[in-house]
Amino acid sequence: MEERKNNTAMETDSLELSIIIPVYNTPLKYVKECLESIDQAQIRYSYEVIIVNDGSTDNELLGFLKEYKNPHTVIIHKENSGVSASRNMGLKQAKGSFLLCLDSDDRLLPAISDGISYLNNHTNYDVLYCDLQFFGDTEFLHKKCEFSKFQLMYVSNMLTPSSTLFSKKLISKILFNESLSYSEDRDFFSRAASSGFQFKHFKKPFCLYRRVFNSQSLSQKNIGMKNEVESFIKSQFDAHREITQEEVNKYVINNFTAHKKHIIKLLLIIFFPSLFSYFVSKGFYKNNIVTD
Repeated sequence: MEERKNNTAMETDSLELSIIIPVYNTPLKYVKECLESIDQAQIRYSYEVIIVNDGSTDNELLGFLKEYKNPHTVIIHKENSGVSASRNMGLKQAKGSFLLCLDSDDRLLPAISDGISYLNNHTNYDVLYCDLQFFGDTEFLHKKCEFSKFQLMYVSNMLTPSSTLFSKKLISKILFNESLSYSEDRDFFSRAASSGFQFKHFKKPFCLYRRVFNSQSLSQKNIGMKNEVESFIKSQFDAHREITQEEVNKYVINNFTAHKKHIIKLLLIIFFPSLFSYFVSKGFYKNNIVTD
């Protein structure tokens, strides 16, 4: 494995924010937009940017990374081993009190400074996730709900790395699972919630999340593998141990109208498995998979 750091990087042992950006053959246009957005965000706190090149082969991109100079930026080159390994390498070298894993085709927004301020002023929270502003081939604001461990572990992924700011305390216990190729972010945050870290919804978006149709942006996942990976993640947790009745009640009250069928199926699977098996045998349900 080869590592090479940009010799213009900031030399300090104390920073407020570390932004980790894994890069693997991302279109150069997107990478430039991502890096420019960090400058344009005018972050009010001390920060560093750690670019982890995961064995890219695109000559245009490699040439850009070789010449790129920024006093806030460190560039690490490594053999290709996947986005989770790249994030972990960046996280392990991060000096910031707060960490953000920004996908290399997304953009940062100025509200990231407000997010840091919020966590500094509310030290009882460890993870801050924001509403999601899509851009690219579609533009709309996805308003997130208040945090639900039940939803995160058993329904759908409510968090994305680019829109989730978290304390460095997390990585003393948790890193990304390098054996996963999909939904590694959901696995990471599920384990964080299971370990007792506190999550908070932040309404103001601090990133733009790229959506590309008829292609796959770095922020989008291969849906063909989704059910298999979700089953793996759920198998790591015991509903009766991890999820309190209060958690279930809160989720049901907040989401029943929009997700009636999903919620009923979930409650049957978790609390009435024999009855659910009966319904499957009678053809009411085809399987035990719940999708968004």
